[in-house]
Amino acid sequence: MNYPRLMFPKTLFLALYVFGASFSAQAQPGHFTYRDTFCNNQTVLVVNQFFSASNPNGTIILPGAAQGGIDSIIHVELTFFPVMEAFLTQTLCEGDTLWVNGTAYHAGNYIGEEFIDNGSVNGCDSIIHIQLTFRKVVHLYNPAICEGDSVIINGHTYTAFDREGIEVIPNGACDSILMVQLTPIPIPFSVFTDTLCPGGSIEINGITYDEDNRVGFELLKNAGANGCDSLVQVSISFRELYVYIGEDRDIIKGDTICIREYSNLTPVSMSWSPTPPCADSSCLDPCIMPLNSVSFTITVEDITGCVLTDDIRIRVSNKNRVYAPTVFNPDADFPNNRFFLGADNGVRTIRRMFIADRWGELLFDVTDISPDLPDFGWDGTFNGQVMHIDTYVFWAELERIDGTTFIETGSFALIR
Repeated sequence: MNYPRLMFPKTLFLALYVFGASFSAQAQPGHFTYRDTFCNNQTVLVVNQFFSASNPNGTIILPGAAQGGIDSIIHVELTFFPVMEAFLTQTLCEGDTLWVNGTAYHAGNYIGEEFIDNGSVNGCDSIIHIQLTFRKVVHLYNPAICEGDSVIINGHTYTAFDREGIEVIPNGACDSILMVQLTPIPIPFSVFTDTLCPGGSIEINGITYDEDNRVGFELLKNAGANGCDSLVQVSISFRELYVYIGEDRDIIKGDTICIREYSNLTPVSMSWSPTPPCADSSCLDPCIMPLNSVSFTITVEDITGCVLTDDIRIRVSNKNRVYAPTVFNPDADFPNNRFFLGADNGVRTIRRMFIADRWGELLFDVTDISPDLPDFGWDGTFNGQVMHIDTYVFWAELERIDGTTFIETGSFALIR
């Protein structure tokens, strides 16, 4: 720091007659007027009195100094030029130096006063008041940056792997120098595990994890406590549970089918849809005789809260099984000496059955008999006569247990 120096007044010692001074005699004897010009920082001694800018005028009496022994009187009238002052205010670049009157001014010495001897136009000293401002040129830029992020500075891309550099940024007279030193913040890492029920799924970061997609890594935007992205390792497992009520089945109308539940869990609830025809809606092994195609779904909840389902479709066919012999012998033992029709449980009644020979002559005709009863079958006779060996045809109308009917026809051989 350049402190302002003190201005000590310059003192001039003047005799009665000073070279260059202006003296003028008054009308009165022994009276003189002394006029002169000085600088504002000077002090003038005239005979035995001091005069300055604050005391420019006065009277000096010199006893008996004039001709004839009278007193000599000097009237002093001085003029003092003010000190010339100038103010130097300027903004410089950090690192620059400005020389003023042989003194170096810089960022560490930017305020001061300089005195210039005889520097003004009137020959007096001058003062320069100096107050400089220095623009900071070198700046440290040290922000934190998340790993994986980037920042562009002055057209240059900085990352966690390229985090230091120097950038010169044009800024008028003083270019700014940016010292780049980024501090990388590690990406928070965590592991997410969960155990799901069979067939379950969970969505993480827009990605669905299920039995076909169990593991992965997810980058969660701004999810970290520090605002950075968070990396999560996902690992999903599934409970080894199952419930099974069998494969789809094809049956004939009138057949009975039993549905059995197989599982490896501890159920807390079980329900069927629709309710199977058994006494308890949660029965485990219902046996049913469906008259039409039907599907059953079982829903079981276990002690872990998992809900499992399975279904079975039972397709019911109207093609009931009818058993007709292709050969019979009237002389054989009972019941093989009868031609009769057998049927499955889906057939309730044979509404009508007749037998004819190859020429169409009706030989046997019966109505409303039950199947599988040989006593109601044909014994191979017509009008009390045993028919000869030949091929015969039959026609039958059968009624199912649901009241619908169908026709069955065929041929057979009579042998002996």
